[in-house]
Amino acid sequence: MRVVTSDSGSVSVGNQYTDELENPDTSDDAEFWRKEASVPRFAAAPSSGRWRLRVCVAVGVTALMLLLLIITLSVSHVKFDRKFSTTDTKIKNLTETLLSIITRTNFLEESGHKMHLDINNLEFDQETMQTRMNDMSDSEQALRDKVSELKCRIEKYIKNNTQELCCPEGWLLFSTHCYFFSKDGMPWDAARDECEKKRAALLILNSKQEKNWVVSNTRPLFYWLGLTDGRTGEWEWLDETPYVFVRSEWMPGQPDNWEYHGLGGGEDCAHFHHDGRYNDDHCSRHYRYVCKAHASSI
Repeated sequence: MRVVTSDSGSVSVGNQYTDELENPDTSDDAEFWRKEASVPRFAAAPSSGRWRLRVCVAVGVTALMLLLLIITLSVSHVKFDRKFSTTDTKIKNLTETLLSIITRTNFLEESGHKMHLDINNLEFDQETMQTRMNDMSDSEQALRDKVSELKCRIEKYIKNNTQELCCPEGWLLFSTHCYFFSKDGMPWDAARDECEKKRAALLILNSKQEKNWVVSNTRPLFYWLGLTDGRTGEWEWLDETPYVFVRSEWMPGQPDNWEYHGLGGGEDCAHFHHDGRYNDDHCSRHYRYVCKAHASSI
């Protein structure tokens, strides 16, 4: 409502409305409402074609992932089946091998028991045979002695000589002893034992004359004699009689107890060298040997 006073003093009252567009308000509130009015209340919805495309892509990706998962599971299943089949085959093979081992073990146990009995019997038979062989050896040696004695008597009767001493066949007589010069070689210990079997001893020298005679039958070959330092480290004869060391009886630089022959240990046994002098050597060497025994009287 608006009141107007004229110059004449009259007052006129009238109604007058003013449009907001004609009278714009420049306040902040008015500006705010204008901005609100310029922004649409609802966004425009995407088109149906684009929505369908997105759905198809999502379904395709999902299907592809499922397909890959199925393929992976199938491959894993095949590999597992193969491994299981291989493992099952190995278990069967191991089972068969174990059964075979058990069977073989039982057989060996039975055979071993039987073999043990056979070995015991064989050992008993071997001992019996060895005893018989020893008895036969003693009997053979006694028979040889008798034959040698008989031969000596016959020779004495034929030659009509006064010889009263005799040696076994194949032995040589010197003074009051008989000497056996072997044709084959063997270690020193074996030679000692072989002489004992012949009821003799590995050569022990008692005089220079005896040595000269023996050397005349050994040159130029190597022969063991009963001289050793293996028992005490000092040279002695087999009957433990001390040896009186004479340098001229040994080869130059001997005895040297040489240890670089590769046979273990030193050199503890003496033998005749090619010129009849002594040399020490490893007792395992295969040399000929000389046995010495008392001559038998007739």
